[in-house]
Amino acid sequence: MSSQSTPGAIAFTKGHGTENDFVLVADPDGAWDPSPALVARLCDRRAGIGGDGLIRAVRCTALPEGAALAGSAEWFMDYRNADGSIAEMCGNGVRVFAELLLREGHLPAEAGDGRWFAVGTRAGLKRLRREPDGRWTADMGPWRLTGGERALADGSDALVAVAGLDGVARPALSVDLGNPHTVVALAEPAELEAADLARAPHVEPVPPHGTNVELVVPLLAVDVTGDHVADIGDVRMRVHERGVGETRSCGTGACAAALATRAWAGAGSPDVWRVEVPGGEVVVTVGAGSTLSRGTVWLTGPAQLVASGTLSPSLLGEAVPA
Repeated sequence: MSSQSTPGAIAFTKGHGTENDFVLVADPDGAWDPSPALVARLCDRRAGIGGDGLIRAVRCTALPEGAALAGSAEWFMDYRNADGSIAEMCGNGVRVFAELLLREGHLPAEAGDGRWFAVGTRAGLKRLRREPDGRWTADMGPWRLTGGERALADGSDALVAVAGLDGVARPALSVDLGNPHTVVALAEPAELEAADLARAPHVEPVPPHGTNVELVVPLLAVDVTGDHVADIGDVRMRVHERGVGETRSCGTGACAAALATRAWAGAGSPDVWRVEVPGGEVVVTVGAGSTLSRGTVWLTGPAQLVASGTLSPSLLGEAVPA
């Protein structure tokens, strides 16, 4: 492991992207494989370090899931939700993961100078680059409306009931970004504030592997070039993440929110979207050639490493000498 102060100790870093926070451990050779119970203990906000998830930085060659990607990427982001369950990908987490790799010296210097590099995830390869202002842009790769053209035509393919919102199930659009999302449009910010996301929304039909649920309010569209066509869209979002609960932000969720809103807006809608979340703001850019139901997407936002330390034997569940 990296930066260990005593033999056998496990060093950790705490980081966040728009307040979506993570416990990170650099484990190049895959020597540490935490159980779901240990992940949940580490992510506990009262008895542990606290976080929306745990990220382990492992070389692709050291993990069965990464072996097929080893020819294209050196590093694999092993991401676990706060309850210890495995997750495919995390858009905020992958930026914080990249910042950790850069700080720990696991990337060539040019990788932090605006050049693209690839990392492995359970949702496939993801490319990243560091912007001049210190933010990271992640090429999130392919996305699609889960229900395809039929869902696009209908404007929905699911119903979602959210506590605090009058008990009426609302139409929603499912978006696949390598992990599942279900997006619900609300009429005004007051509704967004009234929603109770401490409880998991009820989704019908229930996706096979669960889903993240995004509540969005479209705010405005901006004509930057003066041609009377909206160039930048603006939405506000809250999210309930499967295996976690409500979080301050969700990177893939922000992409899903922008893509669903873009689909609802129809032809001529912007390809660049500002997504406001409780923890800050990210920018979603839809790739050239994308349709309203599928394509590629980029996510730009901050990544901050805020603390480092060593995991204690008591937290790891090991015996503590008297």
